[in-house]
Amino acid sequence: MPPIELQIDLTPRIKKLKIFATERSFSRRVGGEWVSSTKGQGLEFAGYRAYLFGDDARLIDWKASLRTKELVVREFEEERIANIVFLLDVSNTMLFSSHKKLKAEYAAELVNSLSNGILNSGDAVGLIMFSEEIKKSVYPETGPKHYNIISSAISDPELYGGGYSLINALKYAIKKLKGNAMLIIVSDFIGLEEEWYKWLEISSKMFEVIGICVRDPVDRRLPKEGLQLLMEDPLTGEKLLIDSKQYAERYNTYVRKQEKMLEEWFAKTRSGFIILETKKDYVEPILRFFHARYRVKK
Repeated sequence: MPPIELQIDLTPRIKKLKIFATERSFSRRVGGEWVSSTKGQGLEFAGYRAYLFGDDARLIDWKASLRTKELVVREFEEERIANIVFLLDVSNTMLFSSHKKLKAEYAAELVNSLSNGILNSGDAVGLIMFSEEIKKSVYPETGPKHYNIISSAISDPELYGGGYSLINALKYAIKKLKGNAMLIIVSDFIGLEEEWYKWLEISSKMFEVIGICVRDPVDRRLPKEGLQLLMEDPLTGEKLLIDSKQYAERYNTYVRKQEKMLEEWFAKTRSGFIILETKKDYVEPILRFFHARYRVKK
């Protein structure tokens, strides 16, 4: 089977994603007090405290001491580089669109823009592309050259297609990544295995986890007008001709329940979760989501 043709816009949209403009570290913006265990090179000013006997006199801030009328010293905390890893679904279900943009293209553009902003903030980005198997793994690194590696991987059409196993992807992340990483799952979450929630629980105990659910409008609702639709299971290839008027209400009710369950499962593990629709721009929803999550965790 020839590789699918992808039309991915790799122009970073970080200028509009202002979540990176006011914070040194992406991890601090979305994770509050959470930081990676991977140490950086510098120290960041954290605040003042009263001088204690035995403190290094070089840390005394004499101007602040005059203002407060007591001896105070400057405190610093070590800057840390966060390892932020995207778990990107490239299975057959992502190669669908009812309009001009495939879910896979939308997801790739989102990961590309976020990766650019994360790397500019000084944190490290990693990538795991998966279907029923691991298609590509890029270990977290920093710097502009690493952005090119990420962009090259997500725009490679040969890495797309296949079945779906989120369990295998989470097992791989657990095995390969160090603790205190941030794991961002970008998927349509269609075709989940029965035991997948167990592995989300395990992952959430090791990492900060965020789920970004990317869905096409037809994934979420069928039109109630009487349309003849040819439906195909992307995982099995089975086809079925249906009347949308006959099945729309049942289908739409099922999808609402499934999306609600996804939200509840992520909430139970204290993980973030957002649903994006490919016909709508991702910038503002992502911006609101990270701002809200930062306020809650802070």
